[in-house]
Amino acid sequence: MNRVFLLLAVFTLSACAMQSLQPPQTAAPSDWQTHQLRVSQLNDWRLAGKLGFRGPDSGGSASVNWQQQQNNFQLQLSGPFGAGRATLSGNQQIAEMLYQDKLYRQTPQQLASQLTGVPLPVGALSWWARGLPSPDQETASSIATSPEGYASSFEQAGWQLSFSRYSETDAGSLPSKIIGTHQSSDNRRYSFKLVISDWSFAK
Repeated sequence: MNRVFLLLAVFTLSACAMQSLQPPQTAAPSDWQTHQLRVSQLNDWRLAGKLGFRGPDSGGSASVNWQQQQNNFQLQLSGPFGAGRATLSGNQQIAEMLYQDKLYRQTPQQLASQLTGVPLPVGALSWWARGLPSPDQETASSIATSPEGYASSFEQAGWQLSFSRYSETDAGSLPSKIIGTHQSSDNRRYSFKLVISDWSFAK
């Protein structure tokens, strides 16, 4: 009988030793893919906030009011442009900009670059504002996610992006602060910061 107890004790100690050698288990993060799918279905939204931008030669900031309906957008910037307001509207291929009583028609990125001095990819920015890679750009790389399963950073279209201050909205968790930096092939550095104060969604 004593031999049986001795064998049981040896087995128990061996099992404890094996458990101590195993790495500690950590809680699995929430599903990034599920979060992407949910937020990507938000196609009718409006945000308000502040956009800061800086290029090699100039920089500034503006209040921003952005309305997105499927692939169509209207973006109003006010504050730093002398005339007080610029309005861009269109889709990912072509857009119009009303600025200083003149109407300009180019691609959204060309108009944004003309206005701010920063080559902002407006089509991609509509996805980045939601903390998602744009499906219309090259595949994002170096994706880092938070324990909750939200993007904290990734690289796409030559931009290094970071996302923070996630908050719960009627449509799920969305970032309130997005920072992007870009260095062109001729070593010119550009950056933007979008701070979102309000989200609203179509019923």
